[in-house]
Amino acid sequence: MRQRLLDFIVCPLCGKDLSSRAHKEYGGNIEEGELVCPSGHIFPITNSIPRMLVGPLSEVKKKTAESFGFEWEAFSDMRSEWKQNFDFYFEPAEKVAFPEMVALEVGCGNGRHTRYAAQRFKELISVDLGGAVDVAFKNNNNATNLHFIQADLDHLPFKQNRFDFIFCIGVLHHLPNPEGGFKKLVGLVKSGGNLLIYVYHSFPVTHINFYLLHIVNFFRRITTKLPHPVLYALCYPLAAASYLFLVLPYKVFFKHVVKQGWPLGAYVNYSFFVMLNDTFDRFSAPIENRYSKEQITAWYARAQLQEVQVLGGSGWRVFGKK
Repeated sequence: MRQRLLDFIVCPLCGKDLSSRAHKEYGGNIEEGELVCPSGHIFPITNSIPRMLVGPLSEVKKKTAESFGFEWEAFSDMRSEWKQNFDFYFEPAEKVAFPEMVALEVGCGNGRHTRYAAQRFKELISVDLGGAVDVAFKNNNNATNLHFIQADLDHLPFKQNRFDFIFCIGVLHHLPNPEGGFKKLVGLVKSGGNLLIYVYHSFPVTHINFYLLHIVNFFRRITTKLPHPVLYALCYPLAAASYLFLVLPYKVFFKHVVKQGWPLGAYVNYSFFVMLNDTFDRFSAPIENRYSKEQITAWYARAQLQEVQVLGGSGWRVFGKK
């Protein structure tokens, strides 16, 4: 942990400023130590990462953290196609002037988007609930403008109205209260700042994906209870079948005929590895919420965010200004 991080964080229990105590330090980075607030709350720093979880996690949060911790350990590779993935999610914010901004990433996973975000922003803080944060740190530990924290979105240890830009990709729809989590992010954005999220979209009854999703949800009742190594093994034939019978026919025969709406058509530009990764993601996470465009736009309206832009494509990419 670098000392600059103290400019952004507070105690998640009482909201007071924190000070650091280093037990092991190298090159200005606290590798082992602790954060302390005037009220006496103490949070450990281990492997250079402040661990700022508040109390024991609820059962569903614990399962979610374990699910994504296993996922990003299993899919820890930093692949070149993650740049394409990053550009896709950031498309609604492409006109934003990034270089002088301080940004917060909520839900960093294995750090696949963190790497490219750190190249754009002046300063970036990346947060994750579980062990994935250690994978992200390992994949990005050479960036000097980057900080990692293990924390819960419901108890984020940051000063209010502090960030120029917050992005939260693929996280909110896995929460018990997604809009509640969204409101907490809004409170951390400074006036004139930006908020970018990605959530899963729902489908109308006229769309084939509506019925495919019902099949997936039926099996999720079983797969979310399986041991993660077992599910990981099962995902290979599932992903292979999906790629063989849906993605490849679209890529070879129908891509130029059917422009939108083909099941799993978004994977035509990605490798089988990405489909395998997303198959595990889809069948492992304990909670999965989906939203229509109107529902997700209403979040931004109720938060009084401006210049809202909503883009589709495998979900809703939503951008707005405070």
